[in-house]
Formats: sequence, C-alpha cells, structure tokens
Amino acid sequence: MAKTKEIKTRIKSVQSTHQITNAMNIVSSTKFRRFSIMVENSRPYSEGVTRILSNVVSSTKHLKHPLFDGKENIKKIAVIVMTSDRGLCGSFNSTAIKALEKIRQDNPDKSISVIAVGKKIRDYARKRELDLKAEYIQLIPELMFDKAKEIAENIIEFYNEDIFDEVYMVYSKFYSAVRWEVTTKKMLPIERKESESKVPYIFEPSEEGILDTLIPKTLNIEIYQAILENTASEHAARRQAMQNATDNAEEMIADLTLQYNRERQAAITQEISEIVSGASAI
Repeated sequence: MAKTKEIKTRIKSVQSTHQITNAMNIVSSTKFRRFSIMVENSRPYSEGVTRILSNVVSSTKHLKHPLFDGKENIKKIAVIVMTSDRGLCGSFNSTAIKALEKIRQDNPDKSISVIAVGKKIRDYARKRELDLKAEYIQLIPELMFDKAKEIAENIIEFYNEDIFDEVYMVYSKFYSAVRWEVTTKKMLPIERKESESKVPYIFEPSEEGILDTLIPKTLNIEIYQAILENTASEHAARRQAMQNATDNAEEMIADLTLQYNRERQAAITQEISEIVSGASAI
C-alpha cells in the first residue's frame, strides 16, 4: 500500500505540472498569434524601406560617406543581441548567445561591446563581465518602435564618434510556427549593393541631406522589425516547449495511472488470497 500511495502522490504532482504547462501553452499561443500577425504586416514596409536605401546608396557610389565606406582599422565592435526576458523556451536564448560567442571567437584581437535586448543576454553579459553598453528589457509592443529608434540613433552617434568601428545585430528571424533561425546581420557600415531600379534619382536638396535623413529611419525600421521577429520566434519556441512538456506530462500520467492500478490490483488479490487461506485454515 505504501507504493500505491507513493505513485498516487507522483500522479498529483505531474497533474499539477500539466496544468501549469498547459496554461503557459495557451498564453504563449495567444501572444504568438498577435506577434506573428504584427511581423507579417510590418515586413513588406521594412523590406520596402531597405530596398529604397539600397537603390539610393547605389545611385551615390561617387559620394564618400562614413556610414558606407567603413573604417581602415577595426578595433571596436558592437553587437546588438536579442533574447527573451524569461526562460522556458527551449534553446531559443542559448543559440543567440552562441552567435555572440562566435563573433567574439572570430575577433579575438578586437574589443566587443554588447547592446542587450532582453534579460537573458543582459544577465549573461553581466555574469561574464562583458562590456555592456546598453540594456533594453521588458519591451511591450507600444514601446518597441521608440526603443528601436533610440538604438538606431545611438549606434550611429557612437559610430561617428569612433566608439564603435562596426555594429552587428543578432536576432531570431521568424519563418513559421515551427521554424526560426538565429541571424547575424551587419548594421554598420552599410553595405553598398547593386540597385534594382534603373531610373536615375534626383536628389533635393542634396544627396548628403537625403542620406542623413534616410539612414537613421532605415536602421530604426530594421531594428524594430528584428525585435518583432525575435519576439514572435520567442513565443513560438515557448509554445512548442510547453506543448512538448504537456504531452510528456500526459504520457507520464497515463503510465503512472496504469502502474497504480496494477499495484492496487496486486494488493487486492493478495488480501483476498490471505482471507481465503485464513478461512481454509479454520
């Protein structure tokens, strides 16, 4: 009987865990739907702005600009790393941190600074005493665009003041409910690409003025889109992890219930045998 009590206690414990993981799965599913819609709605605008900048930059190849030409000596690199604020989302955060570590390993002779978006990367940077330039945590949708704008303005300012020589961004790009990939993107200096447009541009009042206005807005949109993609990926990862945990709990409850019934039946059979044996002895 002691063993059946132990199994019953385990069943109650697993049932409690099952309720928690199922509730978290429902919450993550709701948040995932919201952010996946936001990603899909904003992606065409983000891609359009980036395409415009590429076309404009391609039309100004004769123009020297510090944000395109880069610097001769690269000594200081900044990395915008995006993770989640909370755990329970599988390997979502560890893959982003691995991407940061790869940049550090590939640049052993350079100074690496971190701009943290999410508690997990902030705590990681603090624990390992990395150069943490800024942190952005607990971003709600209403704040994401403004914070992205702040990050874009800061990295341009720091790049122009030679505090950073290059800037990269690490985030999880969202593809579907079951697919997301950690992406490392070079933000500064901006790469010159071939223009998709064959129509010559007319710049008013000047090429420099257009670029000085367009570049911060483009970086703002790209960082905002990355925050949305990263958040949608986070909730997809957490939903998948909680669904797996819920399925495992259900399987464990079924196995424990079967084991409980067998132990209980064995105990009853033994009691009946003892009663029959006692009656025969009388």
